[in-house]
Amino acid sequence: IFGHRHWLARAKVGLALMVAVVLFPMVADQPLDLPTGIFPYAFLMVREVLMGVVLGFTVLLLFVAIQFAGQLAGLQMGFGIVNVIDPQSSNQVSIIGQFLNILAILLLLTLDGHHMILSGLVTSFETIPLGGVSFQDGLMFKLMDLTAQVFIIAVKISAPILMALFLVTAAMGVLARTVPQMNVFLIGFPLQIGVGLAALAIALPLFSVFFERLLVHTNRNLVALLDFLH
Repeated sequence: IFGHRHWLARAKVGLALMVAVVLFPMVADQPLDLPTGIFPYAFLMVREVLMGVVLGFTVLLLFVAIQFAGQLAGLQMGFGIVNVIDPQSSNQVSIIGQFLNILAILLLLTLDGHHMILSGLVTSFETIPLGGVSFQDGLMFKLMDLTAQVFIIAVKISAPILMALFLVTAAMGVLARTVPQMNVFLIGFPLQIGVGLAALAIALPLFSVFFERLLVHTNRNLVALLDFLH
C-alpha cells in the first residue's frame, strides 16, 4: 500500500517514524552495544536496512503471487490486450490481476494482517537485537525458495479459472471439428470471458480462505528468515 510511487517521501518518512515511536517502548529494555566510530556505525545502519528490505521483500512476494495469478487468468480469458496501469509499480497489469491485488489489500486489513506485520517487527527486534544482524550462508537460497513459491501460489489461485477455461477451449475445439462452418472464434471469445468471470465469482469465497492461509504461511516464512539473520 505504502510502496505507491505517488506517496510523498515525507509521508513515508513520517509513517516510518510513527511506527518506530510505537515499537520503541516494546524494545527499549534491550541492551545496546553500538559502535563508536562513524564507519562501523554506518555499516551497522546498512545491515539493519538490508534486514528490513529482506523482511519487506518476503511480504511483498505474497502480493506479487496474487497479481501474477490474476495475470494468468486474465490472459486466458482474453484480457491480454486490455491492461490497466498499476499505481504501485506504474506498469501495465491485467484487469483481473489488479482486481485481485486490491481485494488482497482489503482482506489484509480485514484479517488484521497489518497487525501481523507489526508483530513480526517486534519479534525481529526480540530475536535479533539492534546491532546483532548477521547474514548466514543459506539466506540467498531461502529467498530463492520463497521466490519460486510465487509461481506455485499463483497457479493454485488461478487454477479454478484456468480449469474452467481449459474445458471451454476443449469444447470449442471439438465443436470446430464437428461443425467446421461455424465461426468458433466469434463464439468462443465472449464465451471465455463469461465463463472466466463466472469462475472468478464462484472462486472468490475460496480466495478469502486461501489468502488467510497465505498470511499464516507468510508469517512462518518471516520467522524462518530470522534464523538466517543472526
